[in-house]
Amino acid sequence: MSTPAIILWPDGRTLPLQSHLRRDSRRWGIDLYVEGAHPYPLGRRATLHAGPARESVNNPARRVWMGLTGGSLPPMLRGPVAFTGPAGRDGNLAPLPAASADVIQRVANLLTGSVYTAPFTASAAQARGERTYQCDAHAIRRDRKAGRSAFVVLDGIGATPDVHHFVQRYAPRIAQEAVESGSPFQALMAARIAATADRLTPGATATAVVAVLDSQHSSVHIAWCGTTRAYRLSRFGAAIPLTADHVRAAQLHRHGLPAGGQAAQAWLASSIADGPIAQRFFERRRVPRLLLCTDGVYGPLERVHRLGPILDSTEDARGAAAQCVREAAAAAADPGNATALVVDLHL
Repeated sequence: MSTPAIILWPDGRTLPLQSHLRRDSRRWGIDLYVEGAHPYPLGRRATLHAGPARESVNNPARRVWMGLTGGSLPPMLRGPVAFTGPAGRDGNLAPLPAASADVIQRVANLLTGSVYTAPFTASAAQARGERTYQCDAHAIRRDRKAGRSAFVVLDGIGATPDVHHFVQRYAPRIAQEAVESGSPFQALMAARIAATADRLTPGATATAVVAVLDSQHSSVHIAWCGTTRAYRLSRFGAAIPLTADHVRAAQLHRHGLPAGGQAAQAWLASSIADGPIAQRFFERRRVPRLLLCTDGVYGPLERVHRLGPILDSTEDARGAAAQCVREAAAAAADPGNATALVVDLHL
């Protein structure tokens, strides 16, 4: 028994690749996640593909390397990496052996849903619903030296493989830029510039919300585009929106024009590709619990008035994220992609 290939992110998230393995990595998807991938043969057990990324050190991949090679020290691995089976004489890559896949998954399970210590705890949950592709994505990055943390949720526009690949690649990029610069607005602008020239997923885009915590400041900095939202939990147990959707109706209203019908209410006016990017600052003491989520979460839960009660009643971030997604799927008439990322701030 074997699995084709596995992508492993620095935070322990994994993604199995189902396409056929060929010598040209672009044909089976690694280049969509690992730019400039270089293969490192690990004997008969696996091949690790890593790129010269500037992102976080991939400690899970380093642990897997040592586990598969009997403890030999790996090079510095950054950003997402891919694991496949060894290459044959014809240069084609074999599927990843089941024993190797099991090692990768065991390491990943130790870190998936990780609880982050002071100054916050955070966790995310997702559901694909009845869609063919998961076109939501999330990412968390922390720079201990700079004292900054970044949280990102993307909601892909459309339900195609290109949109799936786009959000999986850009969520960690945006989080890394946000944690390095301290500005979620700058991170979204950088993503817009990169997406304009992106030849791997041309035309694909997403809505986004990004939050940054900085130990040097007493505020939470949020930036967003489109209809991906942020909420805070009030002391009275209510979910207070921190973002305002970028839809055509809102634009017309701001200019004193009739908002139009239901079509205008649903007409998306911004994304990573184009349109306005908004930002706001909030005092940290006013945000004991922060929720970043896609419309697959807030849409169903707002209709049944459960968003506030869930955030108020669950004990920790992991439970809150999981319950948001679980109840949203149960309340949705047509369950789709749903992502919730909950951050509990240690005040």
